[in-house]
Amino acid sequence: MIGLDWRGVQHLGGPSQNGTNALSWLARLLAPGTPADAASIERLLEGPRHPQPLIFLPYLKGERVPYWDADLRGAFLGLSDGHGPADLAHAVLEGIAHQNRVVLERAETALGQRIGELRFGGGGAASPHWRQVKADVLGRPVTVAAGAEPGLIGAAILGWYGLGAHPSLIAAQDALCTIAARAEPTPAAQARHDRLHGLFRQAEAALTPISHALCGLARHPGRAGE
Repeated sequence: MIGLDWRGVQHLGGPSQNGTNALSWLARLLAPGTPADAASIERLLEGPRHPQPLIFLPYLKGERVPYWDADLRGAFLGLSDGHGPADLAHAVLEGIAHQNRVVLERAETALGQRIGELRFGGGGAASPHWRQVKADVLGRPVTVAAGAEPGLIGAAILGWYGLGAHPSLIAAQDALCTIAARAEPTPAAQARHDRLHGLFRQAEAALTPISHALCGLARHPGRAGE
């Protein structure tokens, strides 16, 4: 985790290496030429779903927080011949959210308190499905601010506060950040994901040494026959 304190305003960060890029990767495989925007996310999620869930480890590029491990790799677990494209797409969204939950829980441990509401930004935030998946996996309301570029809103908040237009950063945020959408966790889906999260963590632990071994073979291909 990365922590900053500026004039009593605290920021605790947990940068992840994998997010929308994992969905972009899946889109390239299932629908070449499709961008990973909100509309394409909705299309990928269409179609019948198998009753047995999948687990997706989203570590396609290693991972930063909380592992700082460049040799972690992604995986689908639980595949059968009954699973189709929609199952894979849902698993990717859920896998990203389960990784978010790992970081969130560590942040809450560091803070010593539970976060009551989460804000979701970026292109994927325009997808109602993705907002709902995050709310269900994380077990918290997920809100989305008006405006497609939350980074620009943050810059404006800092700018107006610096010019003295607002007495504090919190006041500037309240004035400039309008909530456009909100997703509440649904009890049944939240309970399902609580169970899946335990399996997600078990899968991480079990596959980490295999990821390391595979990356080692890529660096030293002559050892493949050992």
